[in-house]
Amino acid sequence: MEKTIQCIPREDFATHPLLARLLELHDVPKKLYIIGNIPDVTIDQYGRSTPRILTVVGSRKNTQYGKHVLEKLLSSLKGSNTIILSGLALGIDGLAHTTALKHTITTLAIPGSGLSKKVLYPSTHLHLAEDIVECGGALISELEPNTSAAPWTFPARNRIMAALSDAILVVEAEEKSGTLITARQALELGRDIGAIPGEVFSPTSAGTNMLIREGAYSITNEKDLYELLHLSIDKKDKETLNLTEDEETIMNILSETTEKDTLLLLSEMPLELFLTTLSSLEIKGYIEEMFGEVRRLV
Repeated sequence: MEKTIQCIPREDFATHPLLARLLELHDVPKKLYIIGNIPDVTIDQYGRSTPRILTVVGSRKNTQYGKHVLEKLLSSLKGSNTIILSGLALGIDGLAHTTALKHTITTLAIPGSGLSKKVLYPSTHLHLAEDIVECGGALISELEPNTSAAPWTFPARNRIMAALSDAILVVEAEEKSGTLITARQALELGRDIGAIPGEVFSPTSAGTNMLIREGAYSITNEKDLYELLHLSIDKKDKETLNLTEDEETIMNILSETTEKDTLLLLSEMPLELFLTTLSSLEIKGYIEEMFGEVRRLV
């Protein structure tokens, strides 16, 4: 992966709208090392960037529930002019990056190590890191390129993840998880915090449920996520929809929430093809099926 590593000193942060956010920290990084492209953003009167930056954090030992919810939510951001930022770690971080890449959403990674290939952490995500850069994203670190990950490097990088974001999405976290450090730091910086609720007796949801009790936004569907980012779900770029002929048939019929049986009749499709097409559209984040009804999301 040994691509060119740029070094941007603290004195130059103010010249880049996104990196200027780091100046809000009481311990501003002395410099940043970057592989890839830092996105050009504009900042509005409310301090929000376009494109939006959503930082995703969570457990390194995610459950299938966390994986399913994360993939479903992030897939809905395709075409929304949003960038996904995470920490390249195992578990939720890696899933956030791979889901973003799958749906052609730019993603940024801030690992808990330097950016040199021989120390990049975790080493199992080396190919993922390469994909992030190849697809227009970037790897970012304040650490010297050959610095190995250590217990202190992760809390330190969390403040950068918090500062660069417009909002934080906490997917799964135990009650004393380091993930909560990022959420606390983001709150201190005035960023919005969203958390995915989970089972009351699940250790991996104890932290997220606690955040919700303390006032974080409860994120249960795509609409909640768009509200967290202060985006309108109706303004998704329709040109980004990648539809098969059968999927297009369904989408052309589905202008509003429709009963599933009615949609089947209107489509004039064989049942098996109809069900397969619905499943494909739901995986892509274009529709939502619930209680016998189908709702268009884009």
